Amino acid sequence: MTNDELMSKTISYLRFPLTVTVVMAHFNFANTGFGIHGVMYGLDKPDWYRWIINFFGTTLVGLGVPLFFIIAGYFFFGRKPWNMEAYKSKLQTRLHTLLIPYLIWNTLAILLIAIRFLPIFKSLVPGMEKIELNLTLSGLINTYFDNFHQNGLFIYPEALSSKTTIMPIDAPLWFVRDLMAVAIISPLLYWLIKKLRGWAVVGLGLISYVIFPLVGVTGYLPMLTDAAFFFSWGAYYGINKLNLVTEMRKLKYVPYIYVPVAILDTITTGPIGSALHYGGIPLGAITAIIAASYLLESGKVKVNETLSNGSFFIFSMHMLIMWELGKVIFTVLHLNDNTFVLLAFYFAIPAITILICLATYILLGKYLPGVRKLLTGGR
Repeated sequence: MTNDELMSKTISYLRFPLTVTVVMAHFNFANTGFGIHGVMYGLDKPDWYRWIINFFGTTLVGLGVPLFFIIAGYFFFGRKPWNMEAYKSKLQTRLHTLLIPYLIWNTLAILLIAIRFLPIFKSLVPGMEKIELNLTLSGLINTYFDNFHQNGLFIYPEALSSKTTIMPIDAPLWFVRDLMAVAIISPLLYWLIKKLRGWAVVGLGLISYVIFPLVGVTGYLPMLTDAAFFFSWGAYYGINKLNLVTEMRKLKYVPYIYVPVAILDTITTGPIGSALHYGGIPLGAITAIIAASYLLESGKVKVNETLSNGSFFIFSMHMLIMWELGKVIFTVLHLNDNTFVLLAFYFAIPAITILICLATYILLGKYLPGVRKLLTGGR
């Protein structure tokens, strides 16, 4: 196959496994425990237990969203000559592919929580009495931007995210929000890349991973800068009409560096563990593209169009059902605090969640294709 065909297949193939890493990350209870009916399960477990879960639920997730930004940046600039008309056209397209699905999925998330306040459901959901309502316009707006810092429609007993993690009510869609933001500032990124070439990408990386952490910058700016770094990395290849896979494969020694870094990231905590994790993210992104391209080229794997096209649907839906599904299954099966039981539970719930999301995606395509098109932005 040609280089362009290989690149297209590599990107299509990666969408599903990268989405799986995101789903597994959002069910990581290795360090916090799994709470149900006021009891926390999974605490005081052996190191190997935490290492296994953290490898799949923390280390590998570093590949997912950054690579999505890289791919998005590449395609944003890579197909047509760049000018203001192209910029306006791309923003208009993203109203349908990003903004409309973003608003719909977050509205669905609001409704799923709101119905729990009805008397018939309230008694079935423990802890709902601890959540207060903030029925204000600012509360509504914040729910679509930052739902977890006591300023959305639902005021939780305590803030549910860190100072530098600002998420909408359908939490994974922070990626879509930030992708829309970097699309808006894309003329600035284009200008920087044309003027500074690769140094613009390096500079954004240093700001995001070195300067901001040292200075202690918090809030939304670090998230936006992080998104701009990976988006501009892909944009650099797109602007210069370089094949993404071909360029990544020139860095053929990176996987040999990434593997030990990923292992050390999994078993190391504290500042060193944090440095290994964030330092390993660019290495992991390169490794994923190289590995996928070679597997496809050798014929060992093939692109499954349903999995690839359904990845955005899984990405958007999984957090709306996964934790409640886990609680129901844990209760119905009367599971206990056994280490091996919880380890199997950790892998089972994301798998079941993905199957439910994928089945819903397929059924909507068969019976309500218009609805699926709205939910996926036409994907």
